Amino acid sequence: MSSHRSNDLACPPARSRSPEDRPLERECGRRPVVGLVSYDSSVPSFRLRMAALRPPLERSGIDVCIIDLGRGREWRRVIERAEELRSCDLLIFQQVKLLGGERALVGRCCGIWVLDVDDAIMFRRPRQPGEAPSQARWRQRRFRRMAERCRLVVAGSGSLAGLIGTAAPRLEVLFTPVDLSAYPVAELPPRDRVRLAWIGLGSNLCYLEGLAPALRRLRSEGVDFELHVISDRLPDMEGVPCVRVPWSESREGAALADCDVGLAPITDDVWTRGKAGYRCIQYAAAGLPTVASPVGANREVVIDGETGLWASTDEEWSSALRRLCGDAGLRKRMGTAARTACRRFELSEYGRRYVELVTELLSRREPPAL
Repeated sequence: MSSHRSNDLACPPARSRSPEDRPLERECGRRPVVGLVSYDSSVPSFRLRMAALRPPLERSGIDVCIIDLGRGREWRRVIERAEELRSCDLLIFQQVKLLGGERALVGRCCGIWVLDVDDAIMFRRPRQPGEAPSQARWRQRRFRRMAERCRLVVAGSGSLAGLIGTAAPRLEVLFTPVDLSAYPVAELPPRDRVRLAWIGLGSNLCYLEGLAPALRRLRSEGVDFELHVISDRLPDMEGVPCVRVPWSESREGAALADCDVGLAPITDDVWTRGKAGYRCIQYAAAGLPTVASPVGANREVVIDGETGLWASTDEEWSSALRRLCGDAGLRKRMGTAARTACRRFELSEYGRRYVELVTELLSRREPPAL
């Protein structure tokens, strides 16, 4: 598989940069280069966490190189990218676990590494709804060796950081950021038919489909609602009124602001406890109250009774939604509180903190621990 980079993302020739009046440039005589390394830079996690990091890094005087390894072709993938890897002063691996020999080879190209994770990649995602995640020892060992080799591991939530534990020599938590300016605030007017919202990839609709019994029960009790599904397809939820809203990056904020209550159901297992809760962050950015399963990062983002409600069983889900659907004032109060609380996930703060961490590591210039 060839690299997916377009020309404007290509690595800069590291040795040809002219120094500018910035500390890191004065130190090495050129603009330092940070490589953002992933299997595929087109996936949402890279777009939200790494692509968002590029502008603040460049404003701070650091050049950025996007490196796609592709999946499979182990060994060959790093050999083919050796020149690009060698041009970098620091590498941020986004969700990447290298083999032992690959780690040695890449370490000779660039010695300062950061691992950025927003999923529990030490386990394997369940292949089917209800299936237990794989906790194979070899998978966990490979993750641990990768984390140990890095100077820093950045986790997308506190719950994920807990799963990583002592595998990381240094561990920081930075939630996946949101640009609040791209999210209009929902007006949340009183409505006869309340609009529930769910946003996400079609591959995650299995979690929403698990709510079908609770939603059918709600409807049988006379609660009038429709479910706006902002995705590439509709869920399989017979008896639940659904409206598909095609997803687009430019329109997702407006699509959420057109709704009244966000839904964040999820199962409870080691995989979901490592998820970053970004759906809940998006609801909060749009000023929506959220009903969420109290699992993993959901517990960190949704403040029960203030910015939304927690629900685990079908009865709790029906009760929480009945309460919010029947009280426009409550929706408004919780939605306002959610938008205010969401400032801690603001893109500018994420960029500022990440640049601080990268600058600190570049300034140390310690020999790599191979």
